[in-house]
Amino acid sequence: MRAGRGEVQRGRSLPALLRRGGPAGKRPARAVAYAETLAALALLVGAGLLLQPQNPGFAGVSPHPFWLVVIPIAALHGSPPGYVAGAASALAYLGLAALQAGSVTDPALLRPGLLAEPVLFLVAGGALGELRQAQRRREEALLRRQEALEGDLQDLAQRYLASVELARELERRIVDQTSTVTTLYEAAKALERLEVEELPPAVLELASSFVDVEACSLYLLRDGSFVLEAGRPEGAPRPRQLDVGGGLPAIVASEKRLATVHELLAEPTPGRLARQPMLMAAPILDADGEVAGMLVAERMPFLRFTPAAARLFSLLGDWASGAFQRALRFRQTRDRNIEDDLTGAYNHAYLLKRAEEEVFRSRTYGVPLSLLALRAEDHERIPPVRLPGVLRTLSLVFRHHIRPVDVLGRHEEEGTFLLLLPHLGAEEAGELAERLRREVEGFGFRPFEEDDRTLRLRTGRATLSGKTGGAEGLVEEAVRDLLRGGG
Repeated sequence: MRAGRGEVQRGRSLPALLRRGGPAGKRPARAVAYAETLAALALLVGAGLLLQPQNPGFAGVSPHPFWLVVIPIAALHGSPPGYVAGAASALAYLGLAALQAGSVTDPALLRPGLLAEPVLFLVAGGALGELRQAQRRREEALLRRQEALEGDLQDLAQRYLASVELARELERRIVDQTSTVTTLYEAAKALERLEVEELPPAVLELASSFVDVEACSLYLLRDGSFVLEAGRPEGAPRPRQLDVGGGLPAIVASEKRLATVHELLAEPTPGRLARQPMLMAAPILDADGEVAGMLVAERMPFLRFTPAAARLFSLLGDWASGAFQRALRFRQTRDRNIEDDLTGAYNHAYLLKRAEEEVFRSRTYGVPLSLLALRAEDHERIPPVRLPGVLRTLSLVFRHHIRPVDVLGRHEEEGTFLLLLPHLGAEEAGELAERLRREVEGFGFRPFEEDDRTLRLRTGRATLSGKTGGAEGLVEEAVRDLLRGGG
């Protein structure tokens, strides 16, 4: 890199060396300065002799024309050309003065007034030349510093480019290798925000993305068996239930830890691994530490099936366990909060639970059971800002006209109420629906923006019979009747 700066110095053009006073241009530059000085003085002297022979030395002219020689030469070329220009101008001035006097021994030539001008030529030429020379030395020092900095910059630039290329190579290697635990942790944190039903495919997506698993599945414990909950890719042949009597599932179920096919094969060659139905299995534990499911890796590239991949797969199983536990706790907490905050009606899950109890009681003791589905007419046209008030109003009206044994709840569909009516048959339920409809219309509530219509109520009715498929069937029948506009 330092040799490169010498090559740059040797490769400069002659004008640049002349301007900067480089070592190869000092003598030519000074020769040019001396030639310019002599030429300029000759031109001025000749002009004086031709144009005003009686005063060829321009005596008494201010400023003196010789300053056109001294100042530019000294300012441009520095010293010693400045001294030479000053001295030559002084000698030319004195020579012309002697020529005008007619004798070099004339005492008038020694007058202070006559000698002041040539002395000023000499002093000014030297002073300006020294100033220019000092400036040139500073310029050369700055240029040398600039060249050194340019060399250092080029050195840093090459090192930077080398480091960038190294970083890119490291990035390529990181991408080709198994993803880091930190990256997997950030992705696994997203599992905490999912519902129980959304977790299985999300866990399999992480296994595919971060452990390079080509085929995987997730089994959950249901009624004593590990049942297939989700698979990736979908439709691939895999058992619907895991046999925990042997193989990897037996190890996971009994020891509650990750199990790999290396524990079953003495020589896990690529061909033998390709024929195995499972390569790894990790437990999914419940809050009590019992195995509630299994995450299974069925197929992955041979070169990716490493101890690091097994550790990541086990870690993913641990995070999946935590995610399932949090989701189940959230569901249980949500189900325990059985009342709707807005209307005070029971939520849909609790209403179904009560409906199942009433269905059982009705069929056991032979008592009637009906269900009303209630909804504001043109519900979708009510402005969102007014909808909470409408729902609270409806809830108040319903509560005012129902019995203590009746159960008022919310349907899953927004704005729809369900009213469970034990011991009421179809006719009595129809009369109650009509009474509620008249009461809502008589309330005179006007929730619509585009017109002045009052609120009207739509009702649907279902009564338990031998054809009704339990509590959910009763709800579905009432909602269908509501959509048909029945009563």
